[in-house]
Amino acid sequence: MVLIARIIGVSLLMAAAAALLGFALFGQKSDASGVALLLACVGGIIGAIAGAAREIATARKQPSE
Repeated sequence: MVLIARIIGVSLLMAAAAALLGFALFGQKSDASGVALLLACVGGIIGAIAGAAREIATARKQPSE
């Protein structure tokens, strides 16, 4: 359960960072919320992949029992 929570945490962190980046870059445009939502979704997917890769790399470094 902890593994899934860490992956979801990284995913949410990346989604929030991507949404903030979208608002920072496109905040002056009328469709800024749509762009921020799109970037948040993409960031969430990338974050989930990165979180899973991080957990796999950590598991490979630890000696097996």
